[in-house]
Amino acid sequence: MKLIGRHLTSGLFYARSLRLIPSLMGTILPFFWQLVNLYGLVPAVFIIFCVLQMLAVSFAAIMYPFLFFFQLSFIKIYYLAVMFMVISFISWLLMNISVNCRAGFKLIKLQFSTWTALALLSILLGRRLLPVPVSSRTIFWDLHLKPHLAGQLKNKSREEIVTAIRYDYQRAKNLMADAIFFGCSPGSFKKLLIAAGLQESQFTMVKTIIPSKHAKIFGLKRPFYFYVISIR
Repeated sequence: MKLIGRHLTSGLFYARSLRLIPSLMGTILPFFWQLVNLYGLVPAVFIIFCVLQMLAVSFAAIMYPFLFFFQLSFIKIYYLAVMFMVISFISWLLMNISVNCRAGFKLIKLQFSTWTALALLSILLGRRLLPVPVSSRTIFWDLHLKPHLAGQLKNKSREEIVTAIRYDYQRAKNLMADAIFFGCSPGSFKKLLIAAGLQESQFTMVKTIIPSKHAKIFGLKRPFYFYVISIR
């Protein structure tokens, strides 16, 4: 009886439960840019829009039996579901702004994500599930180059890039105790990561199914690689 009482009091919600709100968008939105790389902008927008619509309708269908006694129509409950998704997006966006402003990265920007997004992206892009050691405290971040640097790294020297990677990795270590970064880019960063001081055990890199010709949007023609980097 004491255990049941604890579940009905202090066990109703845990502090980490609040992460479920931004986690919704953190799971869906990392797919957008990789779908752009894989299929193009219009198909990516259409796919993500359909996924968001299906989620909104599913949420509304789940909530409908519970809110039926309040005499709310299905369309009103659907609007409530859409409002929750908007709140999820805003909370996700605020988390991203907060961490990037505190870190002051030179080369990268981070977007809050989840293990689910990492797992599904590794299957989508690499056709396999990457073995990643995680703990209950691990936080997942979708990794991107800063927008003004995308496709422009060829204009920077190797020393500048290595210095920026080393600085950003150290800033991430100072800011986060246990985190996983993952992302996709045309061309291999392996030698640059090692030159910046990372050990090969700290990151995993796999070639993706994205055609090399799709990198021409960045002014390149290189194969795409999917990266997973550990911060511990």
